[in-house]
Amino acid sequence: MKLTGALSLTTAVAAWAASGLVATVFAESAESAVKVLTNNDFLLWSKDQSLALVEFYAPWCGYCQAMAPAYEMAASALKKDKIPLAKVDCTTEITVCDDMGIEGFPTLKVVKGGMFAPYNGTRQEASIVSYMRKHSKPALQKIKPVNFDNFIDSGHIVVVGFADDNANDLAALKTVAEESFDEYLFGYVSDKSVAKKFGVPYPGIAVFKDFDTRKDIYEFTRDADKLRLAIRSSSIPVLGELSAQTFGSYVRSGIPIGLLFYDSQEMRQELQQEFLVLAVKYKQDLSLALVDARIYHKHAKSLNLQSKWPAFAIQEPAKHLKYLFPHFKVLTAEKVDQFVSEFVSGKLEPNFKSQPIPAKNDAGVFELVAKQFNDVVFDRSKDVLIEFYAPWCIYCKRMAKAYADLGDTFKENPNMVIAKMDATANDIPSGDPGFQFPGFPTVVLVRAGDNAIIRYNGDRTLSSMIGFIKKHAIHSSTYEKPEAIEKIGEMQQHVYIEAPKDAVGYTPKETRHIEL
Repeated sequence: MKLTGALSLTTAVAAWAASGLVATVFAESAESAVKVLTNNDFLLWSKDQSLALVEFYAPWCGYCQAMAPAYEMAASALKKDKIPLAKVDCTTEITVCDDMGIEGFPTLKVVKGGMFAPYNGTRQEASIVSYMRKHSKPALQKIKPVNFDNFIDSGHIVVVGFADDNANDLAALKTVAEESFDEYLFGYVSDKSVAKKFGVPYPGIAVFKDFDTRKDIYEFTRDADKLRLAIRSSSIPVLGELSAQTFGSYVRSGIPIGLLFYDSQEMRQELQQEFLVLAVKYKQDLSLALVDARIYHKHAKSLNLQSKWPAFAIQEPAKHLKYLFPHFKVLTAEKVDQFVSEFVSGKLEPNFKSQPIPAKNDAGVFELVAKQFNDVVFDRSKDVLIEFYAPWCIYCKRMAKAYADLGDTFKENPNMVIAKMDATANDIPSGDPGFQFPGFPTVVLVRAGDNAIIRYNGDRTLSSMIGFIKKHAIHSSTYEKPEAIEKIGEMQQHVYIEAPKDAVGYTPKETRHIEL
C-alpha cells in the first residue's frame, strides 16, 4: 500500500542512515499504550492477536509524526476493548518491513491471528477506534428487537435481513457482509413484528441509510450477486452529484450511469426538479446523476458529447460503452424516459468515436478504424496483429518503418492481417481487458480460431515481431524475401510513452480508468 507523499522503503532507509539522526527523535514514553515490535517478536506477537492494528513507520516521516498523537490516543481508548495497537520502525526493523512488503509510510495493517489485511479507515483517533471496534464484531450481527432502532441508526448505510436464524437462508447475506464489511453495517433479525413495524415483508431485505429515500426494501434472496446489486443500488443517491469524489462509488455499484450535464446552478435546479421522478423509476437499472460541465468538460468530451448544455449520456464503465442522447433533440424528462427505456430493453446502439472507413486500404498495414473494428479484429479465420498508436508518439514514429516492413512481409498471407489504429481518433468498441493499455505504442495479436488476445512485449524490430507471430499466430507463413528479415534500426528497450490528457481525448487509457 503506497500512500500519498510516502517514500519508498529503500529510499527511506538510505535517507535515515545518511541523516545521522538518532532514534531519540521518537523516544518512547513510559506510559505509551502502543506496543513497539521488532524483528525478534513481530511474528510471535502477531500470531497471538485475535484482533490488533500495526503501524509501519519511519521516525522522520512527516505523515507518521502527524498521525502519532491520534494513534497513541486510539491505543489508549481501545485498551478497554482489549484491541492492542502496535508499531514497527522500518528504519531499524528492516527484515519485518521487507517481509511485509511495506513500500511507504505510514502503512497500517489489521492483524487477526497472524493474518494481515489493509486498514481502510482514516488516520484520526475516532476513525481508528470505530474501525477497530467494528472489526471486533461479526460481519453479520444478530439484532435483538430492543436494540433494532439503535442498530439501524449506527451507520451511513445499514443492511438488514429479516429472516429465520437459518444458516442456509443467511449464507448469501453473510458472504456479502464479509466482503463489504468496511463499507456497510450488516445485521439480521428473526422477529416478524420488527419487520411488520418497518413495513418489510418477512423474509425480506431492507437497506437503511441517512440520505434520500432513507429505506429501500427488497425481496429476500439467497443469491449473493442479486444482493450485491441491490445494496450497491441503494448506496447511490437518487439523482446525486457526480464528481471526482463520488465517481468511484458509482462505478463500484456496477450499475450504468445516466449523466445529466449542466453549466449553471439554475440549469442544475431545473434538471433536478424535472428528472427526479425518472431517477426513482429507473433506480435499479440506471443511476441518474448530475454533472457540472464547467468542471468535468473533459469527461463530457470523452463521452463524445458536444459542448451544448444541458446534455445527457449513458455510460457503462464495466463494458466501456456509452450511449448519447441526440443533441438535436430538446432534453426533456419524457424524451429521456423513452431513451432510457430503449437502453434498458437493449434496443440502443452504443456510440463510438471513429474515423471514416478508408476508401482504399490495400497497403501492407491495414488502417483500422472503430467502425470496422469488430468485423476485422474478431474474424476467426484470421490472425490480426494491431498496433495502437498516437500520431504524436515518438516511439510510434521510431517503430513505423519496422511495422510497415512487417506489413509487407505478411501482405501475401490471406489469413494474416497487420493493422494499426490511431487510438486518439478512435474508440475501441470492446470491453475486453486485453485492449486496455497504459500508453503507446501497444501491439496485440488477436489469434485466429479462439480470438485469444496476446500482448507483444518484444523489441520494436522486424525480426522480433516476425518471431512473435511465428510463435503465437495460427497462420504465420511470411512469404518473406531473405533481405526482409534484416533487423530494422537499433534494438530498443520496450517502453511506453504516457498519453497526455489534453492530446488524447477518449483513449484506451481513459477508457480503462474512466477518471472524472
